[in-house]
Amino acid sequence: MAKGHEETFELNGVQIKTIVTSNENEIDKHLSSFFRPPNNHQTQVIGFDVEWSLVYNSEEALCAKSKCATLQLCDGHTCLIIQLNHLPNFKGIFYPQYVYKSLLNFLRQPNVTFVGFGIKDTLPKLEKQFGFGIRNVVELGPLAATALKMPRLSYCGVDELAFEVNRFDLREYRPLTGHCDWDYEPLSKELAKLATINVYSYFKIGGTLLQSNVVVGGISMAFDHRW
Repeated sequence: MAKGHEETFELNGVQIKTIVTSNENEIDKHLSSFFRPPNNHQTQVIGFDVEWSLVYNSEEALCAKSKCATLQLCDGHTCLIIQLNHLPNFKGIFYPQYVYKSLLNFLRQPNVTFVGFGIKDTLPKLEKQFGFGIRNVVELGPLAATALKMPRLSYCGVDELAFEVNRFDLREYRPLTGHCDWDYEPLSKELAKLATINVYSYFKIGGTLLQSNVVVGGISMAFDHRW
């Protein structure tokens, strides 16, 4: 199996290394690089995102968000894009034994918190298709709303929160793309950049809120869901 490819993207002056792969050795290597001692005994924050296959039903109508095509993880320096549809033994139905143990283990780490948008809706599908079990997850909208005492943020997307929390204008960095085929191998550079910008932004928003003075006491645990 091909090892995938590596790109470097710039966002707000930061160079982000992106690896696109479905190769077990590559996944193991880059997941290992994510492990580092947290500062001041705080949880390690990892941006988490999923992209979806576009599937047509028998009437040729488009049914979006039916299968998970890629899984993105970001620690602020590296973005790992795992092409789920190209894991070994894929025949349209997934079983836990086909998913690499290092990935399953990483997602269940007690000192790692995965941050993103719509995670509660995504997790049941990942559980069904891949046997994923994620120990700690945080929805960024509700977290930002409580931490910043701005209830409207609970319903905002990444663009609004990235600007409110980190003063990022993501529209300056996103590539223009009309068709998103997340099943294609190798994944296009344009889509790899799009995925990287999104999941890196999740990391930055979550890191700012969970690992700064903005969040005090046990607020981060209030949005900590055990799966």
